[in-house]
Amino acid sequence: MAMRWQWIFSSLFLLSGAAQAGIGVVFDDPFYTDSDLPQYPGQAWKGAAQQLPALPSSQDWPAALADRTWTLPELSAWALAHNPQTASAWEALRAQAAALGVAESAWLPTVTLSTNASRRQAVSTAGFSVPARNIAIPSLSLSYTLWDFGLRAAKTDAARAQEWVAGYTQNQTLQTVIFTVTQAYYQLLGDQALLAADAKTVAENQKALEAAEVLHQAGQATIGDLYQARASLASAQSTYATQEQTVRSAEGTLSSSLGLPASSVIHISPLGPDSPPPSALRSGVETLMHAAETANPALQQARAQVAVARANVRSAQAQGLPSLGVTGSYGYQFQSGFQPGDTWSVGLTLTVPLFTGFNNHYAVREAEATARQDADTLATTRNSTMASIWQDYHGFQGDLAAYPGASSSLANARKALEVVLAQYKVGQATIQDVLQADSTLAQSRYTLIANLVNSYVALAQLSQAVGMPVGATQP
Repeated sequence: MAMRWQWIFSSLFLLSGAAQAGIGVVFDDPFYTDSDLPQYPGQAWKGAAQQLPALPSSQDWPAALADRTWTLPELSAWALAHNPQTASAWEALRAQAAALGVAESAWLPTVTLSTNASRRQAVSTAGFSVPARNIAIPSLSLSYTLWDFGLRAAKTDAARAQEWVAGYTQNQTLQTVIFTVTQAYYQLLGDQALLAADAKTVAENQKALEAAEVLHQAGQATIGDLYQARASLASAQSTYATQEQTVRSAEGTLSSSLGLPASSVIHISPLGPDSPPPSALRSGVETLMHAAETANPALQQARAQVAVARANVRSAQAQGLPSLGVTGSYGYQFQSGFQPGDTWSVGLTLTVPLFTGFNNHYAVREAEATARQDADTLATTRNSTMASIWQDYHGFQGDLAAYPGASSSLANARKALEVVLAQYKVGQATIQDVLQADSTLAQSRYTLIANLVNSYVALAQLSQAVGMPVGATQP
């Protein structure tokens, strides 16, 4: 026996010495956790992409919808059904509803079924072996909290209020998705309208160049006029080419907001300079502010968060109070060599937290401070919401007020170009006058299109701030 222990201690000593000498490298990383790491700091990690979950596939329009012309309400409805943000928010709400069920389960008793099975062999002090015995004891246990000074009620209230928070958060997500689609929709409309305006500018510059060529051949225009007309046409063509790519970018933005691949083709009705602006609002800003107090989901979410914090205060206070519960168990014991018999117990459990290292004291202080913080956040959210409504309302009114002037400017710029071009053909105007009239007309188109797009986006922003539709949403 002594030789055996001597051999064991010698082996351990040798292994320890080998590890310290660097021979037993395997003991430094026995699970080979460094095997997938780069050998040098400058090398990129290859990662474990083959073990990660697969990326979700992006689905394009169904074939039956590929050539359809979509309206904004139809695109909004599609986004609500297919944008992954709405699905994520909905699942978060479902998870919080399940959490409420977890909290409410505390009002029911807990019943547990367990079975202990064993085989026991013992040796007496005199050296005699006691026959082995097989023992099996199935048992049923029950426990229930009779009184806890409102702890369960407070946790249930907190979970229910947290479900309200998740519900209003989902509503915020829905509004965000709708606004994102609306903004991308009008941006695409505006970019398409600007592309059409650039095409008209190219055509008008082409006419100016043709007029300059005719007059130059007749000896009534200088070569300088010809060069200026060509330069203006080249600039207009360059602007048109750039705007084409801007339209493609806007198409990708709208597709992504719908949950579609960026390369998807979406057909929408065009917006022209003659398209009408949104209708004037029937409600005043004060009425919209009052409506937002119950309709704005961000404001309601902040109110629900205050309810959560107040319930958490009650829960923290109840944690430091006594609780009374009832327990009971019933079992039936089977033992080889003996008659089976039942066992049972019933009792009350009183738990009185006498001292927890001031844990409950600071937990209450933390919950109370959080409740005051959430109340301050609610006040901040209300102020920012009302400020947004005020700014968006007057921004929208400003866009509406600017529309008649922009429309009149465009109409006059069209007539001015016609007059100047006619005068140039008879020698009563210079090529600079023609090109200046071209530029004024192009700028008037840009201003009117920007005014139309801005007015609809401002109306969408106002609707989001209020939390409900407040006017026409279709051009």
